[in-house]
Amino acid sequence: MTSRIAGLSLLLVFILPSCSPNDPPPATKDSAWEDVKTRVTLEQGWTPQVRELFWFTPQGSEIIPYRWFLALEQASITELFRSTANMNRLRYIPEPRSTANPDGLPIGFVEDIDHDGQAWLGFTCAACHTGQINFRGVGMVVDGAPAMADFAGFFDELIAAMEATDGDDEKFARFAQTVLGGDPAEEASQQLRESLRETTADVIARKQRNQPANPPGFARVDAFGNILNQVLVQGLGVPENGRPPDAPVSYPVLWDTPQHDRVQWNGSAFNTGLGSLGRNVGEVLGVFGKLSITPKAIPPGYNSSVKRRNLLKLEKWVEALWSPQWPSEHLPVIDEDKAKRGEKVYSELCIKCHALIERTDPNRRVEAMMIPLSGIGTDPAMATSFVTRSAKTGVLNGTLKRIIVPGPRFGPEAPAAEILKNAVFGVIIRPRSPLGVTTESAPDELGDLSPETLAAQAQGSEPSAADLLRYKARPLNGVWASAPYLHNGSVPNLAQLLLPAAERAQQFHVGSREFDPQHVGFDIQEAPGTFLFDVTVPGNSNAGHEGLMYGTDLADTEREDLVEYLKKL
Repeated sequence: MTSRIAGLSLLLVFILPSCSPNDPPPATKDSAWEDVKTRVTLEQGWTPQVRELFWFTPQGSEIIPYRWFLALEQASITELFRSTANMNRLRYIPEPRSTANPDGLPIGFVEDIDHDGQAWLGFTCAACHTGQINFRGVGMVVDGAPAMADFAGFFDELIAAMEATDGDDEKFARFAQTVLGGDPAEEASQQLRESLRETTADVIARKQRNQPANPPGFARVDAFGNILNQVLVQGLGVPENGRPPDAPVSYPVLWDTPQHDRVQWNGSAFNTGLGSLGRNVGEVLGVFGKLSITPKAIPPGYNSSVKRRNLLKLEKWVEALWSPQWPSEHLPVIDEDKAKRGEKVYSELCIKCHALIERTDPNRRVEAMMIPLSGIGTDPAMATSFVTRSAKTGVLNGTLKRIIVPGPRFGPEAPAAEILKNAVFGVIIRPRSPLGVTTESAPDELGDLSPETLAAQAQGSEPSAADLLRYKARPLNGVWASAPYLHNGSVPNLAQLLLPAAERAQQFHVGSREFDPQHVGFDIQEAPGTFLFDVTVPGNSNAGHEGLMYGTDLADTEREDLVEYLKKL
């Protein structure tokens, strides 16, 4: 974004009112959520206030200018891109206007204001980690559950809308009138159009470097692929470091995450020290956070748009989040006799890898059970691509891998994971990063700690490459609300997960929020707008997690009993 464009955008922030004539009407309980008549939230330890703060607290994500998003129409029609119907179609969850959400954005969408005062459309954790389960007219919002969202589809259609706005004079005139207000002058309209073209080109470039060979569809994204491309290409300024993300995974559940010693599907992130902050810094970089890697900066560290203080708040909120319990007032009542028999099966087979924990215990802790690829047998793409990817180090060549900690230095190439860790350290230790300053009056919670102290706290242990060729087994509390299953979302429901791989569905449709309480998953029938999941596509294998210890050799009645018990966790 050039200074001229930034200056125009900044001007618009201050001269425009907070609402436009084209704003959609506030969502209502009867109309906002597709075919459900009402929507409820489950008891998960959060107050309504904390829930809204988690949904709408900015983290430093900068997608497109915020006013543009409010005014942008869909590519082929005049309906707003952010309309309730369109957001629902892309499976983001519409939400009414409120104090925390004055423009009625979907859950996880936010106005994110940068250090210059420019307002951007941003994503928060909630966009990918808030689920909705529908059953017979009731929509149940599950905090921390996987979103059904089509991340790749959203950006494909956002780009199409931006290109259509530039290419259609009437569409652009409506856009300019809303963004600029009234009857804008020709010069201002032309500047806006040039800004739109440049920003569209930037979003297209990012989309192109993150374009997978096969679309992931609903409820999945190659998060590491997107994060690494942002760091290795945008952060380092080395275009040849880009690689198409080819290992899409389901959005993992968030409950109990702060209590785990290791997180991520491959257990690559430790939660010791400031490890949780590092994990969340990486997440922001994957959703259009900005990063400038400058090894010789004084004071040390890297400028970024990441709002560290808000990330610390978010982690505290998640620490208080409980897994959801099966809501018998909205779903069929659990058969207690079958569940009792299923509990016995669980204690004989499953508990070895999936320990039981008390969901509300504030002192609960989870020690990761890491299963080698050879043992679990599931699709290896996510684990292997993270371990084997390397990149040119560019400006990092010859610098300390830990920035201010004496030790090894980068050569001309390095494992991508090492460069990512360097980038995250740089963001964490940068005191009062100019690109990370918030407009809030409270001080940065890390501001009174020296870079040396922060770096020491952020170190933690480092898993070996062999240790990362594994997938993590976690406690299964709340598992009923986390379909589809396996790390890559290749098994649609719990009933099929307990079948041998050859008997699992080879194709099924994803995108419905309608719940199947018998099999414990979502409806997999074809319907308008659903995505066909094909397990023969690279990265989509539904193999593994089978054999005696995984329950796939059970009798049919035993499988049914076990599924009934899993509903209770």
